[in-house]
Amino acid sequence: MSKTAETMLDVLIIGAGLGGLGAAAKLIGGGCGNIAVVEAAEEVGGVWRQHRYPNVACDTPIDLYAYSFFPGNKWSTNFAPGDEIHAYLKELSDRYDVTPRITFNTRVVESVWDEEEACWHAQSEDGRRWSARYLIWSGGLFSQPTIPRIEGLESFEGESIHTSFWNDDIDLDGKRVAVVGGGATSIQVVPYAAERAEKLYVFVRTPSYVMPRPDISFSDEDRNSPHFAEQQQARRKEWFDRFELIARSRFPMNGEAIAEQEAVWQELFDKQVKDEHNREVLTPNYRFGCKRPLFSTDYYPAIERENVELIGRGVAGLSGDSIVDVEGEAYPVDTVIWATGFAPTDMMGNLAIRGRNGRLLSNEWQEVPHAYFGTMVEGFPNFFLICGPNGGGASVTDMVEAQTGFILDAMAEVGARDCDIVDVEKAAYERFNADIQARADASVMVRGNCVSYYRVGGSGKVFTHWPDTIEAFRNRVRDEALSGLTYREAAKADRAPA
Repeated sequence: MSKTAETMLDVLIIGAGLGGLGAAAKLIGGGCGNIAVVEAAEEVGGVWRQHRYPNVACDTPIDLYAYSFFPGNKWSTNFAPGDEIHAYLKELSDRYDVTPRITFNTRVVESVWDEEEACWHAQSEDGRRWSARYLIWSGGLFSQPTIPRIEGLESFEGESIHTSFWNDDIDLDGKRVAVVGGGATSIQVVPYAAERAEKLYVFVRTPSYVMPRPDISFSDEDRNSPHFAEQQQARRKEWFDRFELIARSRFPMNGEAIAEQEAVWQELFDKQVKDEHNREVLTPNYRFGCKRPLFSTDYYPAIERENVELIGRGVAGLSGDSIVDVEGEAYPVDTVIWATGFAPTDMMGNLAIRGRNGRLLSNEWQEVPHAYFGTMVEGFPNFFLICGPNGGGASVTDMVEAQTGFILDAMAEVGARDCDIVDVEKAAYERFNADIQARADASVMVRGNCVSYYRVGGSGKVFTHWPDTIEAFRNRVRDEALSGLTYREAAKADRAPA
């Protein structure tokens, strides 16, 4: 294909990670075959391709994290390591005929809505062009790493790396190491670093609730059993019900139910953390569920090791061969590992999406990212998001499957009405977002006394998560999502057949 040739499509999907691949597979299975997927990296996988740091693994049980229509059968454990999830996504892409439709090593930088032609025109960094009736973005919330803006990053004499850019050349054996962060990445990296470093400093400003992780190993005999698929379904339902119970304690905030979860944490904490300083630093001062709860059985024991020093303060900068905390104390280190997460409010990165009348999506989301069922944005016709604003949930694949069903239904309605364009009715859009923000404001995410990535700027509106159960999301998508949409023909006189 020529770089300037414009390929005509029914659907263009941006992103070949978990969400994009799942959506593509469901769309192809639903009869929508004229699809292309554009991926900036050299292969599929999204965060599971990118994240190769030690001990990277899914912190949701894999029976729940894998798609219901493709549960996978090669797992070694129920909290699957990252390389197994990456292999699973490659297998999914091949199995559902997505791979031949993917253009790799290509980054879309702009997509513009054409009202007359009722299509999107997309362009990549290297000049390739596509036109598509429908555009689907699936770039993910965790695609833009957050590296603190501190003094000394450029002049630091040692090695400094964000976990997203980990490579196999990094050697921690016998080194003085600092890990900065107390979230999901940190609890996986710290045990690895503690076993290898001569001295490990762990900087944690805000501790997480670290819950027991009930690991289950699967042998070849287990995986080859004729009952394995049935057992997977049973475990999926068990975990789904468990996470739905947690969701009911969060939305709206239920102090009694939350206290039950806190008691589970307390039991593990009391068993594994004995050092008084560590207990003080690692005890959350907010309610369970306000921030993302984590699962690990080896994080707390790693912190308790003699070669590990826990610092309950933030980092001010790097100076020479040292990392310096906010009180000015310096710690000589050879390697700094930034386990500092991502910037979900910058989920689009450098991609410019221009809707009706040239409206720029990044401007629409400047104060608060918002969407309709995490899937559509008013004024951006024929444009869909996978896990967009307020589209996250404990089981991300269940959310993707529900959203993709909504997308297929909306496309089918366009065809049934013999029109070209679907958009969200403005009043319905505003009612929906007012409703979910009211629900979010009553949740532990807002009332639980914490700062978290769930909220704009850490303390503003909740924009990452659906403020209810996944079952409620499915039901509302089924019962009301289509009723808030509007349909029309293309502006041109001789419109193309639907």
